[in-house]
Amino acid sequence: MVRKWQATVLSVTTAVVASVTVPLWAAPTASAANSDCVPVVVIPLRGSGETTVGMTSYPDQVGGGWEGPTLTKLLGPAAWGGYLRGAPILDVPAPGGALGEQGYPAVPVVLMEDGIVHNANEVIASASEGAGAAVAVYNQFSQAPGCAAPKVVFVGYSQGAMAARRAVNLLNILNPGSSPVAGVFSVGDPLQKADADGVFGSGSDGQGVFRTLLGDTDDEFYSLPGLDRVSICHDDDVICSVEPPFSYDTHLTYFNDGMNFVTSAGAAPSSTSEVEYMSKALQATITKARLDYGMGPKIEPVKDVYGVGDSVTATYSLDRPAVSGDRLRMYDLYLALVQCQVGMGMANRSATPAPDALDIIQITANGKRLTSIESLLGYSEPIALAPGATSVSVRITLNNAALKSAALTKFQPGPLYADEDRFDINGNDVFDGTEAYAAYEHVLSGRCGGLDATGPGTNWFAGIVNDDNEVVQSWQDSPPLRLRLLPTGSPDGSPGYARGQALRLNITGLVGGRGYSIYFESDPVLLTTVTADNAGTVTTDVTIPGDAEPGRHHIVVRESDGSEAARVAFDVNADTSPGPVVNIPIEGDETTTEPPTAGSAGFGS
Repeated sequence: MVRKWQATVLSVTTAVVASVTVPLWAAPTASAANSDCVPVVVIPLRGSGETTVGMTSYPDQVGGGWEGPTLTKLLGPAAWGGYLRGAPILDVPAPGGALGEQGYPAVPVVLMEDGIVHNANEVIASASEGAGAAVAVYNQFSQAPGCAAPKVVFVGYSQGAMAARRAVNLLNILNPGSSPVAGVFSVGDPLQKADADGVFGSGSDGQGVFRTLLGDTDDEFYSLPGLDRVSICHDDDVICSVEPPFSYDTHLTYFNDGMNFVTSAGAAPSSTSEVEYMSKALQATITKARLDYGMGPKIEPVKDVYGVGDSVTATYSLDRPAVSGDRLRMYDLYLALVQCQVGMGMANRSATPAPDALDIIQITANGKRLTSIESLLGYSEPIALAPGATSVSVRITLNNAALKSAALTKFQPGPLYADEDRFDINGNDVFDGTEAYAAYEHVLSGRCGGLDATGPGTNWFAGIVNDDNEVVQSWQDSPPLRLRLLPTGSPDGSPGYARGQALRLNITGLVGGRGYSIYFESDPVLLTTVTADNAGTVTTDVTIPGDAEPGRHHIVVRESDGSEAARVAFDVNADTSPGPVVNIPIEGDETTTEPPTAGSAGFGS
């Protein structure tokens, strides 16, 4: 399209987070990976008009700099910060380079003043050539003999985001039902769909400039299974959010110093830089890809959180058959259980000994139930491997009966915490019904290491040591183990709360001025949305749904990104007659300028 006004050549040569919502860990599919195999590679695709920045040095590798200056500002800090551990960065050169005539031209985009792309056909062809070149680079990657092809993570900027999408489509076609693509990370995506899965940033509600030209032809990208998607768009970026007012300079600011991550349009910048957020997101996807490849333990079943009554098993495949003297060591799990045992002792209010952590968190290794947590260190009653064994398994089962008994018999009212009476929600000076569970769990919360659902989790890290206490094999990649310790069920005679009953929630410890959503779960029902006052508190009335199933339920306070800020458990009975208004304080430790973790909430689980 020819215009009389001046066109702008968008040749991007200017050097330019939180708790990311991380998907559930997928069950590993490869089983024979060894330490010589490369489990995952990263393929960056530069923006329009960008060329090589020359030789680039990352830990243990040197590249040709074909990622371009923008992505260098991400990949450099990510690599040196350890976020790309064991994931080589592969070059996609221009035509005439290492691939011969094949390559990625990354032609400049010529934009008119009204946002029309003057050379659209040329750019589309360039992105397609880049996709083909990226797939060729992936296919030519040399693995050690006997190793399966690696997983791949694409990182694309501007036109490179279009090329990455098309490369994903090509690999899906070439590998039906078993695509090696683990994730796509992009910035300034010209094919952005407003507020689609994984789209973040102040311009996340905008539409990409090439989506206005091509329509919704690439929407299957947003529904591909098993694919991590993270995309950032800046407000007024004419490439990913083409609507007045147009800004060409905004497209050049990704990963600049001082540029902080923004969750969505209209949200305030977070305290996390774009580089740090994207680096950590890359790390999560790369770790998951390494697990999928078979570099870490195989975890079954795969769940975000394991609750009482659940069992989970980790199976560790050995690089070589075990010999006499080999034994398993799980130091991180040992530390978590030691801390948990301390919590059990602090929670005990009876005259009899405190519960044993191994009665509640039962561990079985190679079919033998552990009776001493020191077994996890490989010393006292070690987890010995039979000579010739090719794997070792560890199972954790949460014994609900033991935990329920401890909550009801070991925990009695007392002055352990000055504000402990807030758990006496019916005001009778006794912790009865689910009150005892909530109060008991509160005492344990934060004292059981990573073994509660609100903490960072304890990883399934492990190692095999020999007779000389030398580590002969270790597993650094593993999903976090998160256990929810709150018991389920209620004792006989506990009335619970009625369907249709009104509840008053007094919530403290939130972030002043921040909005929250309050849900009734298991099947999520939005009860209300609130905004914390300057002191970080909220008082609001809600009603238990009239069709709630009798049994255990939760009221959950969630951040705008869906992450959990607080949770309180209670039982609902079948009585449809509304009861009185009940105060349920969900109290945090203090008001902070950072989003609270669920572990800081009074009910903890």
